[in-house]
Amino acid sequence: MIKRHTSLLFFALAVSAALAHAAPQPNIVHILTDDLGWIDPAFAYKAERGEESVYETPNLDRLGASGTRFRQAYSPAPTCAPSRAAYMAGQWPAHTGVYHVMGSRLARAYNSGHSRIDPFYSGRLALGTPTIAEELGKAGYETAHIQKWHFGGPGNGYPTPLDYGFKFSWDWKGQYNDRELWNPKDKKTADFEGIWRPMNPHRLGDFPTSKDPKDPYCLDEDDRPFDAVVDLSTRWMDKVKDKPFFVNFCPSFVHGPFSTRDRKRLEHYCKKMGVPFPKDPGKINDGAPGQNNPYYAAMLDSLDWQVGKILEFLEKTDDPRNPGHKLIDNTYVIVSSDNGGLQASPVKDGNGKGQRETITDNRPLDGGKLTLEEGGIRIPFIVSGPGVPKGALNVETPVSLIDMFPTFMAIAGAKPGNHLDLDGANVLPVFHGETNKVVKADGSPRDTLYYHYPSVLPTSSIIIKGGWKLRLYHGGSMDNSRPPVALYHLYNEDGSPVDESESKNLADEMPEKRDALLADLQSWMKKYNAELPYKNAAKSGTPEPGSEKVPAVVKTASNGKTLEMVVEDGNGKSRIVDAKLVYTTNGCKLLRAGQTIEEWHQTPAKIDGARVTVEAPPGMTHGVIYLRDENDFMITSEHLPPFSGSPDAIDVSGKGVDVIKDGFAWKPGLISLINTARTASKSAASKNLDHAALDAEIAKAEKVVSQPANEKTYAPAMRGLRQAIRALDVPEAKLAALNWFPKNANW
Repeated sequence: MIKRHTSLLFFALAVSAALAHAAPQPNIVHILTDDLGWIDPAFAYKAERGEESVYETPNLDRLGASGTRFRQAYSPAPTCAPSRAAYMAGQWPAHTGVYHVMGSRLARAYNSGHSRIDPFYSGRLALGTPTIAEELGKAGYETAHIQKWHFGGPGNGYPTPLDYGFKFSWDWKGQYNDRELWNPKDKKTADFEGIWRPMNPHRLGDFPTSKDPKDPYCLDEDDRPFDAVVDLSTRWMDKVKDKPFFVNFCPSFVHGPFSTRDRKRLEHYCKKMGVPFPKDPGKINDGAPGQNNPYYAAMLDSLDWQVGKILEFLEKTDDPRNPGHKLIDNTYVIVSSDNGGLQASPVKDGNGKGQRETITDNRPLDGGKLTLEEGGIRIPFIVSGPGVPKGALNVETPVSLIDMFPTFMAIAGAKPGNHLDLDGANVLPVFHGETNKVVKADGSPRDTLYYHYPSVLPTSSIIIKGGWKLRLYHGGSMDNSRPPVALYHLYNEDGSPVDESESKNLADEMPEKRDALLADLQSWMKKYNAELPYKNAAKSGTPEPGSEKVPAVVKTASNGKTLEMVVEDGNGKSRIVDAKLVYTTNGCKLLRAGQTIEEWHQTPAKIDGARVTVEAPPGMTHGVIYLRDENDFMITSEHLPPFSGSPDAIDVSGKGVDVIKDGFAWKPGLISLINTARTASKSAASKNLDHAALDAEIAKAEKVVSQPANEKTYAPAMRGLRQAIRALDVPEAKLAALNWFPKNANW
C-alpha cells in the first residue's frame, strides 16, 4: 500500500512538472489588411520580379524573415465583405450567403442596358453563425476586434463585433466597450479611424506638422503622426497579457480614399517616383500600370509602420504566462489581406471633377480587386510563431482565409465540433513545415478552392484545383470578350508558375480536364444553392433571347397579412421556378438605425403554378416579390428602375423605399405584427408575466390598422409593439424580423 501511494505521488509530481514547463496557449495576432496587393510588400516584389520595389516595407520584410511566406494564399472573395464574413465563419461565401459589399438592398439593374441583374443577397453574416471569436472565447482566450469590420450589415451599427462573440470591440454607437481603454471624450486616443481618416476638405487638406499635443495626429518620436488605432491595439494586449489573447487587428489601410496624413512620407515617395509634390488633389498619375502612386506608397508605408508597432510591443513586453520570455516567443503573427490590390480608382480634383489614377500593380498576376482573376484573389500571407520555419517560402500549398478558423482552434488546443459546419481546414501542420498538404477534418485532402461571385460585371464561379483554374462566366452578353468557360494552367504541382497571368485559355484544347473541373464546380454550386444573376427582360436595345416568354404580372394584392402575386399562365409563357419576398422593416426615418440605414431581407414564397403567396413578416414596412422563371429572367411585383441609363433611373445612393410605388406598404406588416403581439401576450400570460404594457400597445395598433395605411401613424404603432414584445421573456421576442436592429432606440 505504501509503495502504491509513493508511485502515485511520484506520478503526480511528474505530471505537475511537465505541465509547469509546457508552453501556455499561444497568443494569436491576425493583421487583416484591406486591399493589400499580392506583391506590394517590398520583399515579395523583389522575389517575384527580381528587382527592388519602390515601396519600403521593412517591418513586413522582417516578419517574413522571421516566419514563412505563402505564395499561393487566397482570399475567399475579390471584395471585403464576403471575404471577411467567410474568414470569420470559416465558410465559403456561397455558404454564408454574403456575396459582395452591396448586399441587403433591392436587387435591380445597374444600367438599363445590362442583360444581367445581381441576385438579392444579404449584407450581414447571419447572427447565430459560430465565429472564430466565440470559439476562441470558449477556449479561454481574451478576444478583440479593432477597426474595420464590414460584414455586420450595411453600416457600422448593429450587429457589431461584440454581437459576433468578441469580448472587446466597438458597440452599435461606435464606441469601444472598455472605458479604461477608450474614453470617447479624448479626441486623440478615441479616434475610431486613426491616421487612415480621410483628410478635409481633400487629400492635401490638413497634414499634421507639429508635436503640439492638442493635435490628435501630432508627430511622435518616430516623426510619424499619432495613430489611435494601433495605440489601442497595444494597450489592449498589454491589459490582457496575463491570459491567452486573440486580436483581430483590421486596419483600413490600404483602402481608399487614397491619401496620407504623413506629409514627410508623401514627399519621400514623390521624390523616389520622380513626381512633383502635388498642388492639386486630383490625379497623381496618368493611369499607366506600375507602382507609380506616391499616395498609395505612403499609405502602404503607414501600414508597415503599424505592423512594426505591433511587433515592437510583442518583442519588448515580458510574458507573464511564460517567465523569462517576451510575448513574441509565444505568439503567432499573421499578416494577410481581404482581397487583391486595387489597380485603379477615380479621384476628384480641386473642382470636384472625377479623374482616374493607377493605385497599384499586381503583375505578373492578371486583374485586381473586384475581379476573379488571380490579382483579385491572390493575397500576401505571412505567418510567424512557435514552430514556424524562419525565412521560408511555401510555393506549392494553396491556403485560404477560411482555413484560419480551424487553424486558430488548433493553435488554442481546441477541437472544432460538427456544429461549426466549417469549409476551411486546419493548416497549422503546414505552418510548421511538417507537410505541404492540406488535410480536412475527415482526413481527406483539401486540394480545391471554390468561388461564386454573382455581381454582374465579373459574374463568375471558379474552381482552382491542382494548379488548374476553371472559370464559369454567368454574364452572357455583359462581356463578349469572356468565353462561357475558360481553363488556365496556373502552376505545376511543385508550385512553379506556368500561366499565372491567365493568358492562354485551354478549354477547347483540354476538354476532359475542362469537363471534370466544370462538373466539380457545378456540384459544389448545387450543394450551396449558389444563386445566379437574373436575366433582365427589360433590357434596352437588343432583347435577351427568351424574354418574349417571360410572363407578365396579372395581379398583386394583399389580404390581411398574406401577399399575393399572379402572372400569366400558358400560351408558351415560361414557368416560375423560384419565388421570394424581399422586405424591409425599417422603411422610414423613424425606424432606421441611426436614421440612415435601410436594410432589406428575404423570406421564401410559395409557388402554386402562376400564383405566388407569402405572409408579410411581422413589422414589414415594405416588400417586393421576386420571381425567377425557368430561363432565369427576373419578374417583380412592381417595376424597379435601374440605377442609371434610362429616364426612370435613380442615383445609386437612392433608398429602396424611394423607388417603389406600392411595396405592400405598412398594413400587411402591421397586421402580422399585431397577430404576433397577441400570441406573445398569451405566452406571457402562460408564464405569469405582466403583459399589460403589451396589451395597451395592441389596443393602440388595432385602432391604427383600421385606418388607411400611412407612415405617420403606422410607424409609431410598429415601434411600440416591437419594444413591448421584446421587453418580455417569450418566444415571440426572438423572431428575426423583430431583431434586425434591437439595440437601436428607434426600434
